Amino acid sequence: MPLITIAGHLTIDEVVSKDFSHRCMGGVSCYAALAARLLGAEVNVISKIGVDFPKEYLQLLRSAGVNISGVSIEPESKSTFFQITYFDDERRFRLLSRAGDLSIIDLEGDAIYLGPVAWEINLDEIGELAKKHERVMLDPQGLMRITDENGFILLKRLDLKFPKLWSLRISKEEARLLAQASGVEEMLNRLESIGAEVLILTLGKDGAIVSHREKRIKVPCFEALEKDPTGAGDVFGGAFIAEYLDSGDVEWAAAMGSAAASIVVEERGFYPLLARSAKKEVGRRAEIVYELIEKI
Repeated sequence: MPLITIAGHLTIDEVVSKDFSHRCMGGVSCYAALAARLLGAEVNVISKIGVDFPKEYLQLLRSAGVNISGVSIEPESKSTFFQITYFDDERRFRLLSRAGDLSIIDLEGDAIYLGPVAWEINLDEIGELAKKHERVMLDPQGLMRITDENGFILLKRLDLKFPKLWSLRISKEEARLLAQASGVEEMLNRLESIGAEVLILTLGKDGAIVSHREKRIKVPCFEALEKDPTGAGDVFGGAFIAEYLDSGDVEWAAAMGSAAASIVVEERGFYPLLARSAKKEVGRRAEIVYELIEKI
């Protein structure tokens, strides 16, 4: 089984919408780890949490087979805690507390997924890691975030230039700002100049576009009854890496990513990824998605 190391804060998320409110573990390190583990990869999580982090969340990761020996508890710190509010098609983040920074320079694995959520990873270390490791995927969401005086998250533009980066996984909102472009075609052209071999642009209900070695594919979103979209992009990334390492097929890995993302949005939080039937259902949905992939 391939080994995937995922670095970024495990979070406490308070998710609020007009239909429900709940508290749950979150962060790229949660959703991507459980998705990759579901598909059979060995997964290490590198994170920092505070003493307030519920022990049952760590036990859930451990029971799922995720290695959490790289999760350190800071006795003088609180965990990274977000309030996430959904209203119509808008999503707002408010940062209530934040754990300490992470060092990533010595990470190992068949692939490394960097998923900062609150600027806990250093840009220089990302560049150094990408130079010496063959497969580093970056989700830059947490590097692009700043807070206002009330803790609400705003996005800032970054100059991301990592010539040796293997993969960039980014949302449409972040891509629009990073590329300084509104159209998808222009976004892709500018993001491809960053230098990543694999570019994954997730588009929510519109699916995703994956660019790989001068080839682009449009990956549809499997139609699902959405209850909680939190973590869907992270799940896509985790499932994609796990499947790509196993098969080497970008299109099939993207289909698996889309299918896994459709599973997690159907219920609140990450719990659908723990269902006994989840792996089989992801495979079934991926076969449908795969047949609908278009070259663009």
